[in-house]
Amino acid sequence: MNVLRPARPSDLGFLEDLEREVMEEHAVSLWGRFLPSEPSAFDLCNTRIYEIGGLAAGYLVVEPGADHLRLRKLYLVPDWQGRGHGRRLLALARSQAGAAGLALRLSVLRSNSRALAFYQREGMQPLFETAERIFLEYPAPANVA
Repeated sequence: MNVLRPARPSDLGFLEDLEREVMEEHAVSLWGRFLPSEPSAFDLCNTRIYEIGGLAAGYLVVEPGADHLRLRKLYLVPDWQGRGHGRRLLALARSQAGAAGLALRLSVLRSNSRALAFYQREGMQPLFETAERIFLEYPAPANVA
């Protein structure tokens, strides 16, 4: 059974380890090094742990913005990638944004071509780019009169 549950302080080790596992290569390719997040930098209030069969398999961080929701992180343990779990988590974030009448926005490091391709396949549209990141959006639902 798959469960999305609120993060707890006891999850910090998992959050740190998974961030390193999925982001280190991309950070090194852009900046020449990976600087892990401090435990205090993890936003446990907006973080949900994705469990498969009772084991942590990933996490999702969605933060409120003034006129949108920001998908800050969608990380999956590599063994669970490519099996539809990311699509399910993204759909949950999109549903949350849609229910609030808001756009869903995110950014992807340029070096993470696999993530960029995933988000574009799922209908995210480019907003703008910087030297390091590509910013994407799934628009707010159209107002129905």
